Amino acid sequence: MKKYLNLAFALLLAASVVSCKKSDDAPAADGGDGTTHLSGNLSTQTLDASKKYTLIGLVYVTSGQTLTIPAGTVVYGDKASKASLVINRGGKLVATGTAANPIVFTTNAPAGYRNAGDWGGIVLLGKAKANNGPNAVIEGPTDFTIGNLGGSDNGLYGGTDDADNSGTLQYIRIEYAGIAYQPNVEINSLTLGAVGNGTTIDHIQASYGGDDSFEWFGGSVNAKYLVAYKGWDDDFDTDNGFSGKVQFGLGLRAANLADQSGSNGFESDNNATGGPETPQTTAVFSNITILGPLLFSTNISGNFKHGAHVRRNSAESIYNSIIIGYPTATVNFEKTSGTLKVKNNFFANNKVKGLFTAGNGNDTTGFFAANKWSVSASSILDTTAAEPSIAFLKAASAPTTGAIFNSSLPGMESTFFTNVAYKGAFGTTPDAAWNWNSGWLNWTPASTAY
Repeated sequence: MKKYLNLAFALLLAASVVSCKKSDDAPAADGGDGTTHLSGNLSTQTLDASKKYTLIGLVYVTSGQTLTIPAGTVVYGDKASKASLVINRGGKLVATGTAANPIVFTTNAPAGYRNAGDWGGIVLLGKAKANNGPNAVIEGPTDFTIGNLGGSDNGLYGGTDDADNSGTLQYIRIEYAGIAYQPNVEINSLTLGAVGNGTTIDHIQASYGGDDSFEWFGGSVNAKYLVAYKGWDDDFDTDNGFSGKVQFGLGLRAANLADQSGSNGFESDNNATGGPETPQTTAVFSNITILGPLLFSTNISGNFKHGAHVRRNSAESIYNSIIIGYPTATVNFEKTSGTLKVKNNFFANNKVKGLFTAGNGNDTTGFFAANKWSVSASSILDTTAAEPSIAFLKAASAPTTGAIFNSSLPGMESTFFTNVAYKGAFGTTPDAAWNWNSGWLNWTPASTAY
């Protein structure tokens, strides 16, 4: 959640990025390192999956332009220039991988030298509604305009078109992205600013991100099959009136990787001040499995906080999900809005069941009655299996039945949701739609040779 910008730092970074820029509407060029370099403003083009590409600095797809990336393409983010791919409002990213042939965005650091935050990430900006105005500025390196790079719409998001289409993202891995340029000026593995529900997003794995794995700022886009793997800050962060729906997601943490701001499975705000601005953050999450650090070690980073931190006037809903292994609380409700909307979930092995800020309007008794509890994770996960195999992730008898997809859980009657019996992301066997063992997921990116 970003509130401040150090102007001097911004100008210094601007100068460094400008030095990487060849020209506006720069064509792809041979970088001399065995890859084709992409920089500046990209015109409409389709990449070649037989080639490898490197993003240099801030790379923009501007309004009216479309970048098409075919299945199997590898795109590197340049570490030295803190590269990011920014899709401005009116631009489109059509990145359609397949289960057997995903698209990979990763660092250009060699195997053995890869770290969280090596490069910026993907920033997708649209024209849907957000509660901080129709021309909000996305946080991160696009918080300022560098000359005319990116055009007059550079870094802006928001509007009135909830059906806006920013493209298609399917079967994609985003590795070692997410830069904290300075406190509260950060970019995530995948940042979504006012992206409309005409956009298609599914089967995305964000691994070893240096900030949030996924963050939504307003917008109405829906998504399925998201994996937040060993990120640094929050797994799923929602702000500024995000109203979309998300089903089937995994957040899996490393015991020693957490951010000083406090790392959570879910984090949700209406906005930075907790004000009443509309549209309100009303995202609906279902069938999410959050596996916290206490599953892997009792010696964890002190920066881990909550399985879900719902605060600042948010009205987010979390249903049919599993949260395990967080040290401070399963869920912390802090000045949230309206009646409780975290229901029909399964919680286990969290040190504290729930925290409530006085006067937050939620029904404390109802919270404990509406969710199933266990004091131990041993009845849920096969912890003897190699992580993160399906044998490790599979739910046991308690969560495999009882999911609800009707109006008794507001929002769950939507036809977007796939009606399954189980809570959490998987059930006892991988949902065929995950294509879990097809090869699109990678649990060992540190040693993968691309």
